[in-house]
Amino acid sequence: MPTLFQFPLIRLAVLRRAPFWAWALVVCAALAVVGVGVVDDYGIGLDENVEQRIARTSLDYVLNYSFGVAEELESRYNFQGDQYYGVAFSLPLLLAERALGLQDSRDIYLMRHMLTHLLFIAGGFACGMLAYRMIGSRWIALLAMLMFLLHPRLYAHSFFNTKDIPFAVMLIIALYLTHRAFRKDTLGAFLLCGISVGLAINLRVFGLLLLPMILAMRAPDLWQGGRGERKRILMTGVALAVAALATVWLIHPYYWENPLRFIEGLRVLSQHPRFTENLFMGEIYRSDAVPWNYIPVWFGITTPPVALALGALGAAVVCWRAIARPVAALRDREIRFGVLLLGCFVTPVVVAIALQSNIYNDWRHMYFLWGPFCLIAAVGLRAIANSNAGQGGWNITARLPGRVRGGGLRMAQRGLAYGAAGVGLITTATAMAALHPHQQVYFNALVDTKTPGALAKRYDTDYWQIAQRQSLEYLLARYPDETLRVWPRKASELMLPQDDRERVTSVDNPYAADFYLWTARGYKLPAEDPWQGGFYHPLIDPRNIPDQPPIHSVRAYGSAIALIYGKADAYHAAYDDIAANGDLLASEDFAIYAYEGALYYLSANCEPPAPNDDDFRVFLHFFPVNRADLPADRREHGFENRDFWLTEHAAFFDGKCVNRQLLPDYPIARIGTGQNATARGGDGWRADIDFAARAAAQAAYEGIVAGDYGKPVARAGFDVYMRGDRLAYIKEDCEAGDVEARFFLHIVPVDPADLAGDRREAGFENRDFGFGEGGAHVGDRCVVERELPGYGIERVRTGQFVGGEGSLWRVEFAAGR
Repeated sequence: MPTLFQFPLIRLAVLRRAPFWAWALVVCAALAVVGVGVVDDYGIGLDENVEQRIARTSLDYVLNYSFGVAEELESRYNFQGDQYYGVAFSLPLLLAERALGLQDSRDIYLMRHMLTHLLFIAGGFACGMLAYRMIGSRWIALLAMLMFLLHPRLYAHSFFNTKDIPFAVMLIIALYLTHRAFRKDTLGAFLLCGISVGLAINLRVFGLLLLPMILAMRAPDLWQGGRGERKRILMTGVALAVAALATVWLIHPYYWENPLRFIEGLRVLSQHPRFTENLFMGEIYRSDAVPWNYIPVWFGITTPPVALALGALGAAVVCWRAIARPVAALRDREIRFGVLLLGCFVTPVVVAIALQSNIYNDWRHMYFLWGPFCLIAAVGLRAIANSNAGQGGWNITARLPGRVRGGGLRMAQRGLAYGAAGVGLITTATAMAALHPHQQVYFNALVDTKTPGALAKRYDTDYWQIAQRQSLEYLLARYPDETLRVWPRKASELMLPQDDRERVTSVDNPYAADFYLWTARGYKLPAEDPWQGGFYHPLIDPRNIPDQPPIHSVRAYGSAIALIYGKADAYHAAYDDIAANGDLLASEDFAIYAYEGALYYLSANCEPPAPNDDDFRVFLHFFPVNRADLPADRREHGFENRDFWLTEHAAFFDGKCVNRQLLPDYPIARIGTGQNATARGGDGWRADIDFAARAAAQAAYEGIVAGDYGKPVARAGFDVYMRGDRLAYIKEDCEAGDVEARFFLHIVPVDPADLAGDRREAGFENRDFGFGEGGAHVGDRCVVERELPGYGIERVRTGQFVGGEGSLWRVEFAAGR
């Protein structure tokens, strides 16, 4: 009977006798429990709704299938190339959603995220099982499995990335079934392997590279086998290829009617039709023109350092074993499989570089490289531990004396290997905990993560805007009783509880938003306006709002990965900047300013309109000094027509609005602008801006300041100055209402005979005028100068009046000339 001291040893022995799959299953179950606990911490990726749409379209096609409807299916995709995306994973997700009867968006996405994460864990299990089959050491296999599952970026993506993670998992499963097929060497095993390869091809076009590499690995068996054996080997190879291609066709509804569409799909997806900007090593690159080292550098700076070292060692081991014994390598399937793993890691990168593929969003399109790399790293770990040199391991102590090689040195060797791998996993797990829930922006020590803000200036961070969920939660907590108008539309709001979703309004018009949710990608904008109507004032342009202090930021490594900007402060600053420093040209319904080569229309009473609302159409006519400056088709009319919608190049905030229109580069004599009487509830307006009159008004003002006019002859609504045959009106702090009323100017001559016949009875000459007839704004002053008649003048009566209501102000003074 065992003693009390022996019980722990007995239990340890039982554990040692347990099959490896049981060990791996326990670890995966523990990680699945963790996943259930954290699944609600992540936001929604930008591509998730695309995947859902493609799955719904494909399901409708399947349920209503008949020949001739493929074109209808194609027309329902929103973007060129969507029809070629496989649905091997997105369609089961949709079926699960419908089977469970899920209606609320939060429930749907939580389900999708959890199933995607469980698939990722299944991929880790397959990685561990394959590593155990290759190495024979359960400790190394467990470490390889944990290495796969604890890559920070892939771990975060395993919740919200339903495109790249399923392919990474399917590739590792296909490799496991490939290894199994070569060991069993049966037709059924190769058929199963072919099906897995077909599923991988369906998920990503890069899966097609796996098929020729497996067949190439099979080729040396033809050389070694007899005639009958060669026939069987050829049969298994053909079965593998047919099963793979048939699976691709069978699970992709768009190919049912015409399998040749697969060829077009390869062309489209290999040169992806969507282009974007990449921030890489501090420079901006278009996705189809990234440097050759884009993928290698991204892989190097976002992979845990210990894993990098083990993978490099494992690659060296694989190459050495293949080169040192080339003939034996052709015969040894394990060596060939190691070369296959290395090919799965290297070949896609080389192909992408050679074809100058359209690559963006770090290396997420190649997350499938991680599975083969972990298996190669397991080979490197075995080279250090030398745990099973008899199976072709790289015995780094083989040349030492036997007495030295034994016992303690072997223990130290294993301790070094397992200790280094264990420390690497612990430090990685610690970094993941510190970044949670933003492991998608993990960088290793090869990048400067210590200097605040340095990271966001050199590399893309949260390009899928996952952290915007935290931004929305911050706003909801800070403004608990308000409805929040945010721009741009964020997918992550669909993960919020229903009560919170009802308080968040995502507006399509950026000018109607109260808050901007920004992703700190740091990329420069192209010269053209990508928003088709963005505003260009350096403070008020929504694209440049990040130049203002954010009201909140989500950070990683001291760099902001998501920002919230409240536009009111920045917009008010821009509005005030234009009003203070611009040249006021007219004050009608809008105050019109010239500022830095543009016209600005400002109003303090202007709500965000609907796009292309007729009430917000403004006419704008430029009359040049020289008609030859006009386009040929406008010279007959005498002006250039630049009518516009008020929503074009505009911003709206707190009941105010401002619109910007570029001035032409030729000299302008006059500008006519306004809105018709049918606009804005029947109240039209018009402003005629005469630049010659403005020059005269400016000269008059400068003369008044210089003292040329002396003291004012009258002070009322306007100060009135007189000099020789000129009369000048000036008002400080002039507002639009000050110049709306018409001016009257009555001149009483010394000799009534100087009056025209019809005016002699009245006794004065009437020279009434509107401010637009020679008046102009000089800064915040209104100035207008009028010419007096050449005859002797006894008195002058002047002021402003409103028809039917009488005068607003009036003065009378003796002219004395």
